[in-house]
Amino acid sequence: MKKHTINLIKRTLFMSGIFIAALLVYFFISFKSMEHAIEVYSTLDESKLPVLYVETNGYIINPMHAYIQDMGNKAVRDMITILPEDRQLKLNIWEYDHTAISAKYEIRSLNLEQLIEKGDIKSIDKDGNNTSIIVPIQNLIKKDQQYLLKVILDTGEKTLNYYTRILWTDKDHTKELEDIAIGFTLCTFDKNEAKNLSTYLESNNIADNNTLAHIDLHNSFNQITWSDTDMKLSGQYYVTLKEYDGLMSEIQIQYESEMEDEGEKTVFDNEDNYVLRYDPSRIYIMDFDRKTHEVYNKKSDSAKNKKLILGIGNDEDISVVTSENKDYIAFKSNKDLWIYEQGKNPKATEIFTLRTNDSLRQNYDKHDIKILSMEENGNVNFLLYGYINRGQHEGKTGIVYYTYDYAKETVIENFIIPLAESYEVIKNNVNRLAYLTKDKRLYMYYKGNIFGIDTNSFEVFMVESGLNDIEFASSESQRYVAYQDPKEEDIYHSRKITHIDLENNIKIDILKNDSYIRVLGFNQDDLIYGEIDEGNAESFTYDSDIPVSAIHITDAETNEKTEYKKEGLYFTNIFVDGIRIKFDEIENSVNGNYRFVKSETIISNKNTNEESEVLGTTNSGKYGKVKYIEINDIGAKEVKYQTAKNYSIERASNIELNISEASEKNHVFYAYSLGHYRGKERTLRDAYRKVHDDYGYVINEDGDIIWNRADKSAIVKINKASDKITEISQLLANANVKEAIQKIDEYTVLNATGMDMISALYYLNKGYPLIAYKNDEINYITAYDQRNITLTDINGNSQTVMGRDDAEKLFESNRNRFIAILP
Repeated sequence: MKKHTINLIKRTLFMSGIFIAALLVYFFISFKSMEHAIEVYSTLDESKLPVLYVETNGYIINPMHAYIQDMGNKAVRDMITILPEDRQLKLNIWEYDHTAISAKYEIRSLNLEQLIEKGDIKSIDKDGNNTSIIVPIQNLIKKDQQYLLKVILDTGEKTLNYYTRILWTDKDHTKELEDIAIGFTLCTFDKNEAKNLSTYLESNNIADNNTLAHIDLHNSFNQITWSDTDMKLSGQYYVTLKEYDGLMSEIQIQYESEMEDEGEKTVFDNEDNYVLRYDPSRIYIMDFDRKTHEVYNKKSDSAKNKKLILGIGNDEDISVVTSENKDYIAFKSNKDLWIYEQGKNPKATEIFTLRTNDSLRQNYDKHDIKILSMEENGNVNFLLYGYINRGQHEGKTGIVYYTYDYAKETVIENFIIPLAESYEVIKNNVNRLAYLTKDKRLYMYYKGNIFGIDTNSFEVFMVESGLNDIEFASSESQRYVAYQDPKEEDIYHSRKITHIDLENNIKIDILKNDSYIRVLGFNQDDLIYGEIDEGNAESFTYDSDIPVSAIHITDAETNEKTEYKKEGLYFTNIFVDGIRIKFDEIENSVNGNYRFVKSETIISNKNTNEESEVLGTTNSGKYGKVKYIEINDIGAKEVKYQTAKNYSIERASNIELNISEASEKNHVFYAYSLGHYRGKERTLRDAYRKVHDDYGYVINEDGDIIWNRADKSAIVKINKASDKITEISQLLANANVKEAIQKIDEYTVLNATGMDMISALYYLNKGYPLIAYKNDEINYITAYDQRNITLTDINGNSQTVMGRDDAEKLFESNRNRFIAILP
């Protein structure tokens, strides 16, 4: 009986154990199923919004993509459209999944201050699959003046905004210019057809003829025609008229190309940019620039010899972040994000891309990706920023924060920050600061504001506001930031620099009581700042700068490592370029002005960054130079390729920053070249230097072009030069020639000091002599041709004709001191 009872208890316990185990399994599976069920998955849908374009001169040009936000004038530099003589602008519509029900338009000045006209577009013509509208522009606009046109399309489901600058002119030479640009691009795919291109080439020994990543007129004929790759144009090409003023134009052509190698097809994204100048006798190609980037794919030989081959590409389109344990490598190649897993079974996963099945949308590349962190468990945190051309946010511009969950193979959208801003301005701000700490605080810089976001609670907190770009700098890792006191009236009178370690949230103030201090930049994580003597804080140099008396370099804890100082000397035109600090040494002269002594450079012996240690370049047969990432040896194994399985919007939130843009404490100049924004600078000299080599241009705060390298006639003589010299002399009496830019009456006075003479001669084309200093005396350049310039004295009486070479040397010896007048 006792034994029977014991056996019964054992059987009961055994069966109970099985039941409890089954119950636990059931609840675990149910919980996981429930957890999976409440996750909200989505997909990045294909592009759906209509695209407008102009059909002119036999070409389809200026594709205008839809904006959900009102962009104001933020998209103003995207393109310019030349109006027909009767001003009735016809726009064609690729409707995709949205039908145009009604449309209206607005025309404003470029700075938005004036509304010129607005109205309904009554003509919507539907012919089968083709839809077009006619914008009935009235005669309220002036010829040869640019305006902003906004077209508002109502599809019933959405209201969409489209933007282009417009120009009504009698000097429409765009057909001839477009013929040259499009013909050049198409000819490069046929070496026989391309023989005519030889007249435009300026081949030299400096150009790199072993890469297809970046090509210009200095490359060889063989390299411009795609070397020996047998490259072919793939699909449609898209043309955008970026600039036009009646003589000068910039034209951008975007297209795909492809080639086959041992039975495997490789696809490339390409962008050709042309700077062209019209002349009745011929059209000049002032500059040609082609960027090519291979679309990373699953080629069988992409991983070998400890190299993951990314292919043809440019450094600015590639970024690499490795986890601390070296098990994972996240890399962005040509706006596509991948993760490579090292180990016994190497695997590459495409995490994120905005590529579409429609080449028009795919080639609209006004977005990019920034990798924030690569964690040891394979999770990747990253930002998508710019214009979003597909998915639930299609048509918006802004910044989206994503996390790739490696274990779930899921891309998780955390939040979007909508910003009615151009892609390249957003890019500029993201490159200045976008840092994610280990405890998931995301710090960013936008328009004079340093702010943080707790990525767990989505709480936004302000670190500092009211900054100008020149008052702020971040380290190479972006872990450290430094900025001047935003409460000061200008950049030269701050007694405080605040240094923050964002990772540890440690703030240190660098204070001076008897001098002023300026942020100059970082060398990796070392802060560089300048000290201004209190007595010199109002004393400008001829090129609109207040010099510093000492350059300080501090470590990450703000301990001083180096002080660069010389008795009796000051330092100006300071530029921090990686490990180099470049500047001019000057001294006070008898008359109270500064005198140039020499240019100097301080070079750091710091090591290169981590990315440059794993990203390299190698030669690959007919491809030439290709980019690769250094990986562990995989032997005879093959890499497994896959894509992220899920896209989750469960956490997806919308964050409105509600921050104001800091007002500029100094005038600024905006630099553009080859169809792209290159940044803003405090002086005309610095802006022009950014774009000079690319035949670029500089605009002021109102959007007016104030210097353009390509827009200069070969011969100019100022009419009634004596009268204009008298006029200018009266103007100079009320001007401070050391200021960067001034508006006096109906004139703009520009400090063009630091420009080379050839570039400064541009201003004679605007109808007024160029003021040139020789031994502190004012002279006027009143004429030039291909060999000589004419120099006129301050009274407008005595003229001297000088050879251009001699004149250049003369003005260089006087530090190229020029003052320009624009009516």
